Amino acid sequence: MCRILSYLGTPVLLDHLLYAPDSSLLSQIVNAQMLDMLNLAGFGMAAWDPASHEPESPFVYRTTQVGLFDRNVKLLASKVAAHALLAHIRGVAYNSTVQINEQNVHPFKFDGVPLAMAHNGDLAGFREMRFDLVPHLRPEFARAIQGSTDSEWIYALTLSELADPYRIAEPEELLAAIRQTIGTIRKLRAKHGIARSSSANLIFCDGVNLVAVRYTFDFGRFEHRQLQGTTEFLSMWYTFGRDYGLHDDEWKLVGGAGSGDSMIVASEPLTRDFSTWIEVPEYSALVARRDGTRRRAEIHALEV
Repeated sequence: MCRILSYLGTPVLLDHLLYAPDSSLLSQIVNAQMLDMLNLAGFGMAAWDPASHEPESPFVYRTTQVGLFDRNVKLLASKVAAHALLAHIRGVAYNSTVQINEQNVHPFKFDGVPLAMAHNGDLAGFREMRFDLVPHLRPEFARAIQGSTDSEWIYALTLSELADPYRIAEPEELLAAIRQTIGTIRKLRAKHGIARSSSANLIFCDGVNLVAVRYTFDFGRFEHRQLQGTTEFLSMWYTFGRDYGLHDDEWKLVGGAGSGDSMIVASEPLTRDFSTWIEVPEYSALVARRDGTRRRAEIHALEV
């Protein structure tokens, strides 16, 4: 299974998220704390830099190379300070049927659309239900799909549920679109008799909003031997505060919710010390909402 990281807050150097912590995202390629497998199928990120040209549009980088050994990523991370980041390392089953190409690397972001998305998990039986999703897609998004992953279809389906996917949506609109997407997938799974446990941990970011979803269809139902890894790969964690950096030899946000202006969400904590991290409950969405000069975290149940 994959690993995801998202940040929203005051600008921070990408190196401090991707490399510096003892369990940074890129170190999870070979040494994840909550996953007993390697994540070798590509790295991607969308980073919103307030000092860049057209700061509302992110810098997007996607590669099938192993990100930990990608010199271009290291050089970029040492120069770019982003106020929003969505990054992903792709892990896939170890067999020859999996397609490793740039079109399948996350995060996904269609041209002209502010919202980006990354996914940790897989939809069992996706090939059987894929084309039943087409009537639910806006035509331009159906045409925009380039890869073969279920993730890109989830992204296109969510965009299609937005009233205007070409503008920044309010958190309530994003939540409504996510709920509708989950409901559509659930109905199609039932239509095709698919009842195998399928994780849909998703993070959406547009540089203004961050919505993270922890959701599993038919949790615990496995028809065959479970994929490499452990059940802990379904987790999602967040931490919030201010002044992200190295404090008392630990990379963290400080100050707590009362003065927090920044938030990190990840498949697993970026540090060995979990004390400043909170686990996102199963079947829920975490929303980072602006409240004056600070941000607050909201948990919304996803009863779909």
